[in-house]
Amino acid sequence: MNHQPKIFFFHNPKAAGSAIRSILEPRFAESVRSPSIVNDLCGHEALAGRYRPFQGYDYYGGHYGRDIFESVEAGHLATTNFRNPVSRVVSLYNYFRHMVTLTEAELRSERFFAVKAAKTLEFGRFIASSDPRIEVYIRNQHYRQLTASCWSLAMTDSLAETCRFVDTMPWYYVCEHPDLSALWARHALGWTAARLPRANITTGPQAEMIRVEELDRMTCRVICEKNRLDLALYQYAVGRFLQRVTVLSSEADDLETCDFEAAVA
Repeated sequence: MNHQPKIFFFHNPKAAGSAIRSILEPRFAESVRSPSIVNDLCGHEALAGRYRPFQGYDYYGGHYGRDIFESVEAGHLATTNFRNPVSRVVSLYNYFRHMVTLTEAELRSERFFAVKAAKTLEFGRFIASSDPRIEVYIRNQHYRQLTASCWSLAMTDSLAETCRFVDTMPWYYVCEHPDLSALWARHALGWTAARLPRANITTGPQAEMIRVEELDRMTCRVICEKNRLDLALYQYAVGRFLQRVTVLSSEADDLETCDFEAAVA
């Protein structure tokens, strides 16, 4: 592109969004980057849909939903980041449990209810919870983000309409295909990096970290039941992603470690 397009980044939590924002945000002067709008359930309820004061910026990036996008959109390109929903939920729990440091007063607050739950509940009990303050993070969060708000459990629109919205995006990131995502970004957005930097990586005591490959069948079933729409949306997005990057396969050699043929097989 010969000019810097306006961008609205739907930051899907725990799916390499921090790394994407580290590349997107410096492309815009601070004066045209929107200030933080909402980052959690409490903030969403406090604003109650009053997003008009945030209109007029060229760049928006955060845990924002379609409700904010439709309030501020003025020719912005929409983009987002995908990750297998099971892996995302596991990473979220590990992040809350081992990486988020809060005071005792903060942990007692409503704002950080889910963080405290992750620090005090074993993984099985955490993902099985029916408390909306936890479910807002682990039940179809990305689907809700792209249809209404990731901070409300209300469901709107159809899967087909949401897939059509994904198809309007000139680019998006897929965690399971980092090199191909970078290849597409170079062509669609003019990025020069061969791959995204690593940022906000979840770490912790190895013996205490939950791993996807070690989940039992019942636990996987609970996560999948809560994320049927996220799984369907993810599968659609990855399929379309691979179709789109197929036309760029001739440039796969530009990447350091891009096993294109295996990715599209």
